[in-house]
Amino acid sequence: MLETRISLLERVRDPADATAWGEFVALYRPLLLAYVRKRGINEHDALDVVQEVFARLVPALAQFQLDHHRGRFRTWLWQVTHAALTDGARRRAVRTRAEKEWLDQHESSVADHPDDDWDELYRRRILDVALKRVRESAQPASWACFEGRVLEDRPAAEIAAELGLSVNAVYVNASRMLSRVREECDQFAEPLDEK
Repeated sequence: MLETRISLLERVRDPADATAWGEFVALYRPLLLAYVRKRGINEHDALDVVQEVFARLVPALAQFQLDHHRGRFRTWLWQVTHAALTDGARRRAVRTRAEKEWLDQHESSVADHPDDDWDELYRRRILDVALKRVRESAQPASWACFEGRVLEDRPAAEIAAELGLSVNAVYVNASRMLSRVREECDQFAEPLDEK
């Protein structure tokens, strides 16, 4: 078993001593990682546990006094590691239970049909793409009629006055643009009115 040099333990009492902490981590990280992995913890969670051990050691070592009558450093280090393992197992159990509960609640809707949020976002994305394509190829006045009448729900007379067109021309242009937008949406096999 590794025996920690007393001088290293004295030096790591100062959290600002980067050299001492570098030596300490290089000495103990492989041991901690191997021990945690032997307990069946996956690599990702094992790294988290080892990080937690070091996070606990920083403040604890500032107060640590080596007393051979009370025990060895390696026993104390094991106790800190064991506590971090136990706490990590509790956190993983809570996370696993929460994930399972969430899946149980949402499993039937996910298995059968996407939820309303997904459908709405999907349709909105298709519509955004269709609007962009139609706008890029449309005459500015035709697009302005569609945008004003259909997208902004403004009165046709107001749009006609702004563009110098008849009210009927506003309706015709808006209708043609709407047909083109629907055609673009249909290319994705997603008619806008379909749920």
